[in-house]
Amino acid sequence: MRASRAPIGGVLPVCTALTAHDTALFGPNLAIDLIGQLAGRGWAFAPGALDIELVEALRAETVAMSQAGALAQARIGRGAALSRDRTIRKTQIAWLDGVTPAQRAFLDGAERLRLEINRALFAGLFEFEAHFAAYPVGGFYARHLDAFTAPSRAASAAAGLGKRAERSRIVSMVTYLNTGWTPEDGGQLAVWEGYEQDERGRPALDRLDGVAPAAILEPRAGSIVLMMSEQIPHEVRPAAAPRYAIAGWWRVNASVGGVIDPGR
Repeated sequence: MRASRAPIGGVLPVCTALTAHDTALFGPNLAIDLIGQLAGRGWAFAPGALDIELVEALRAETVAMSQAGALAQARIGRGAALSRDRTIRKTQIAWLDGVTPAQRAFLDGAERLRLEINRALFAGLFEFEAHFAAYPVGGFYARHLDAFTAPSRAASAAAGLGKRAERSRIVSMVTYLNTGWTPEDGGQLAVWEGYEQDERGRPALDRLDGVAPAAILEPRAGSIVLMMSEQIPHEVRPAAAPRYAIAGWWRVNASVGGVIDPGR
């Protein structure tokens, strides 16, 4: 896992929201509700789900890195196809590496949720990767899917027929860190339920032009979104104020022939 640069400048708050005896991000009833939403419609939303102390600690880290210039311009694609296309995505990121108490608490909580999702949905989720995301004023992310292959190719991917690594992201999670957010701040998440495929079996996301999203979600502090990475088109609308979040993905094990498939 690529190490992100440690927060620079100022003293970050100590996060005691989660301890070694309770690593869950939230209670079991909320986890059950989120998993039920995810299974039923392909995405789930829980406003204000996270402990505010954890949210504030994670936000402080993001702001400190942003102010210190320790965030990198986000790219799109994977491997040789990586690019920095600012007409599609305008945001800066740093990968979580668990070096602070807040990061460790968040990653431990994500691991607990992975186990719950696997137990309920037999999803086979293998590992979690996540990055801080800072959107400047005017920052956005055009409509996209989080995975790099369509669901119709899932069977051959699972069989290891050359597309397995492309489908490694299965479930996405977005966690918002925007304390004091108002509608005037922008940066809402628009979510569509499904898409058409083009003649080559690829997502035809342009056919959603003019189609109203199924939901427009407010990025308020502590709110969580789960999505099936291959199935749910979504976009971050332009931010009118600095916008902070953590974007993460649970992946399947795409190792082939004993060679571990790296997350990034």
